Amino acid sequence: MEVHRCRFVDYTPSAINALTFAPNTTKPVMACGRANGDIEVWNPKNEWTLEKTIPGGKNTSVEALAWAHQTVLTEDEDFWDSEREKQLAIKKLIKTPPRLFSAGLNAVVTEWDLTTLKPKRSVDSHGGAVWCMATNHANTILAVGCEDGCVRLFDIADGELAFIRSFDKQKTRILSLAWSQDDTIMITGSANSSIYKWNVELGRVQSRMTVDRVSGEDTLVWAVKFLSNGNIVSGDSLGHVKFWDGETTTMIQSFNSHGADVLCLAAARDGNTVFSSGVDRKCNQYKFVDQPAPRKNGKNGSINGKTEMVTKWVLAGSRRFHSHDVRALALDDTRNVNTLVSGGVDVSMVVCPAADFPDTNQRRLPHVPQRPIVSISKSKRLMLCRQEHGVKVWRLGKSASPVQPYSELEIGAHMDLIEPQQAILEMNFKDDRNLTASALSEDGHWIAVADIEEVKLFRIDENPTQPGQLVVKKQKSFPGVRGTGAHYLTFTPDSARLIVASTDSQVVVMDISQWEAGQFDVLRRFGQHRGTSVKDTDSMDVDGEQDNSGAAGQVETIVSMAVSADGLWLATGDLLNRIFIFNLDTLQHHATLPKFDAPLTALHFHPYSPTLVIPTASNVFYLFNVETRRLTDWSREYSSDKTFPTKFLGLKDKILGIAFNPARKNTVLVWGVSYICHVDLELGVGDRNAILNVGKRKREEQAEEVNFQLLHKFQNLMYVDFVGDNSLVAVELPFIKVLSSLPPSYYRASYGT
Repeated sequence: MEVHRCRFVDYTPSAINALTFAPNTTKPVMACGRANGDIEVWNPKNEWTLEKTIPGGKNTSVEALAWAHQTVLTEDEDFWDSEREKQLAIKKLIKTPPRLFSAGLNAVVTEWDLTTLKPKRSVDSHGGAVWCMATNHANTILAVGCEDGCVRLFDIADGELAFIRSFDKQKTRILSLAWSQDDTIMITGSANSSIYKWNVELGRVQSRMTVDRVSGEDTLVWAVKFLSNGNIVSGDSLGHVKFWDGETTTMIQSFNSHGADVLCLAAARDGNTVFSSGVDRKCNQYKFVDQPAPRKNGKNGSINGKTEMVTKWVLAGSRRFHSHDVRALALDDTRNVNTLVSGGVDVSMVVCPAADFPDTNQRRLPHVPQRPIVSISKSKRLMLCRQEHGVKVWRLGKSASPVQPYSELEIGAHMDLIEPQQAILEMNFKDDRNLTASALSEDGHWIAVADIEEVKLFRIDENPTQPGQLVVKKQKSFPGVRGTGAHYLTFTPDSARLIVASTDSQVVVMDISQWEAGQFDVLRRFGQHRGTSVKDTDSMDVDGEQDNSGAAGQVETIVSMAVSADGLWLATGDLLNRIFIFNLDTLQHHATLPKFDAPLTALHFHPYSPTLVIPTASNVFYLFNVETRRLTDWSREYSSDKTFPTKFLGLKDKILGIAFNPARKNTVLVWGVSYICHVDLELGVGDRNAILNVGKRKREEQAEEVNFQLLHKFQNLMYVDFVGDNSLVAVELPFIKVLSSLPPSYYRASYGT
């Protein structure tokens, strides 16, 4: 088999500026804000799953993030007619999903709709760029630190986002802030070597703490935290981590443990553990522990012959997980998460068990997109890659035919190109919004792109007067989808229809075959993902009962779509793990699949049978026959975490896609960021404990029937698919390529180097 290893794709991940976990009163999710304005929502379950990405835009760098989950009622006791009514209201409040707020240098505070991924409401900060943000512990007030030196409070109780008032103005910008446990006190870190303690009710400074200065220059206090015992911890631009008495505002201890700016802090819930990191890339852990009291007159302090003990902060451990500045830390030491997360300029998040730090193994989460941004035209050998504000199309190269059969060649043997790849088209858009979806038609004549506000369609033809030159025409008569954007786009194999998964969770089927007449008809809108039932269908679910999938009234984001090779079937899946099958001939809802235990990661139809392959975050994949509305015999027997090979289930990187080799119709290629796995569907699973790595098995052992053959010769896969018999396209983004595009990291020469 020949493999086109495509490393020429222009994709640059964005730096991480902010990380924050949702309150422990709701499900464990974490938000990650990036410099390009994107906000990712991750779920720690199933070895960290990316649930959704809120698209950013130009000049919308995310500097601060905050979750809010209100669990207390704001109404007076007299408002409720009975205690039962009050308790029902509290339960309803607790079941409400958490709210996500973001802010940045564009001076706008935004609340996001986590279903449509659009701004729900926005307000001006009234003070310029926002450097920091935090909610109080009751999750009813949002505090924002601004460029003009003011802290501003916003009312977020009961779904509101409204300005309340400002604190007294300081002469320097507010870089960091934190609330006390009882929400009556706030501390702020400033750019004038000071930490201020505020009375929240009065909006005035109670006291001031001053950090060290060098050569008369102001020190920047980048991070502050309130500990559960009322004490304060700060991190500044001199690399100092200082602990302060919260009552007297006097310094308790100071650690000069960093070689450069301390940019972020994280504190454990019990207040006995603190983590710090910053420009020098070190992640330090401090613990509050008992130690022998200092010596007195050369002897240890003792009482009645017993050594006197005092409780002090100590530097307990240190690790370097990153290659560049660490800008954000997030800690969740409650529930079953127990994770410290860090991120920064080197674009990758690193997660590690917090309880075992520093003697623990860290994991670097993939820096490549978790949902492919690449699409191909197999017949025309074209490949499209989506960027933040544009798309680029390449024509794939061709290699010389090997002299000997593929089976006799060494794995990874180089094959000479007789025709190199060629970039044939690049389109950049003037819109400020980042693109959310793109698609390339099979005939190579259509490109569709979308953001959260609109869908655009372009016709690509060759210039008849200048062969080899392309002519791009935007279809101005294309109506889009009622003024909404899209989360997913795909064309049918005959290139006659465009399928749109809109931001309002509708599946829209559009006819584009009459484009020459300027006619684009909406053939059907499916509302199953909005929880609306379609009464004119007599569809049945997989158990043969009447389908009531639309009766729940739950709206959720569509994250995956697939069209069968014959253009007859359409499959769609959302974040509630609902998968619906539609018949594109009759334009009717056909079936609803059962919900699987783990979230789905993709949907793919087998090209030679009406079988839908559904990979999940647990690395178990299922095969569903859409005609018979049941799992295939192979899947019913083997698709289980109790049956699949142990080493395959243990892979940290989950399945991102499925590919099918036309030359071997009974096999599937399962791929993730770091591996490709070959599975023969005519064979069983075999020995669950077998060695699956092809590179580790000897040649004579490969003659044995071992299914699930793993190959780890690729670096950070973004996309994998076949363009012909035994002709595989693998799009890679090596981490070294990402590092080469980053600025130099901090380095301090040491003696002897």
